[in-house]
Amino acid sequence: MKKLLFITVVFSCAVFFLSSCNKKDTATTNKPLHANTPTSAYISRESVGGSFQHFITFLDLSSPTTAEKKYFKVQLKFVGVKDSFETVVPPQSINQMATGFPADITVAPGHGLLNQWTNPLYTLRTNGGSQYIQDTIVRNPQSNIYHLYLNYKSGPLQGKFSQSSFDGYEVPTGLNGANNAHYRTIFYFTEGLCLDANNYEATTNIKQIATWYRGAPNVYDWKNVGAGLQISWGTRSTFYFLDFKNWQYFRWEQFRSNILNGQLGTTFEGYQSLDNFIKWPDGWGKK
Repeated sequence: MKKLLFITVVFSCAVFFLSSCNKKDTATTNKPLHANTPTSAYISRESVGGSFQHFITFLDLSSPTTAEKKYFKVQLKFVGVKDSFETVVPPQSINQMATGFPADITVAPGHGLLNQWTNPLYTLRTNGGSQYIQDTIVRNPQSNIYHLYLNYKSGPLQGKFSQSSFDGYEVPTGLNGANNAHYRTIFYFTEGLCLDANNYEATTNIKQIATWYRGAPNVYDWKNVGAGLQISWGTRSTFYFLDFKNWQYFRWEQFRSNILNGQLGTTFEGYQSLDNFIKWPDGWGKK
C-alpha cells in the first residue's frame, strides 16, 4: 500500500512538472518579440544645412492612450544597391512631436507628408509644430482631396481611409519615351485600390493597384501593405512598400536610361525582410 502511494505521488509530481513546463513554454511562445511594431510610416522633407533631406518617421499608434503612442525617425544617407538610414530621433512618445494627437487613431492618420495628414473626416496638422489641430477639408474642386467626399470622383472609395500617396509617379505611354503620364496617386491598400487625384474629369478614376503600373509583376500582396514611401531626387525616384503585418517590404526604382535616349525605366524588386531595411531601435520589430 505504501509502495502504491509513493508511485501515485511521484506520478502526480511528474504531471504537475510537465504541466508547468507546458504553461511556461506556451507563455514564452505567445510573448511578443518586441514591445513596438510600426503601424504606419511617413516621409518628410526637411532643410538641413541649406539643402532638403529625406526622413522617414515610423509610428506605433496601437495604444488607445495618446501618451503611449510612439515614434522614431531615420534619415536617408544613401540610396542605391544598399539603402542606408540612420536613426536621428530615438523612440519616444508622440507628444514629443506635438501634443493633442487624436487618441482614437490607432493605425494611421491618413495619407500625406508627416504632420500634414488627410483622412475622410478632416486634415490633421501641427500648429507651428507644437500642437495638432484638425482642419475642416476645403471643398475645392481643384483640390487633390476633393475625392474624399464626392461619389462621382471616388466611387466606392468615398469615405474610405487612405494610407499613402505619391506625387509625380510617371507611367510610360509607350511613345518611345517621349511622353509620360504624371500621376498623383492615392493608395487605399486595404482595399487593393488606388485613385488618380489629378484627374478632374467628372468620372471615377479608380484602378486596381495590381494593374496600376505597366510591367510590374503580379507578385505583391497589396492589401497587407501598411505604408508606401516615395523618395525623389533629380530624375530618379525610389518607392518603398512596407508590410508590417508580415514583416517584409519591396522597392521599385525609376530611372532615365542613358542608353535609350532618356526613356523611363523601372526596376521591380522582390520581397525582403524588414530586418534588412533599417537597424531597428531596441524594442522595435515584428510582434
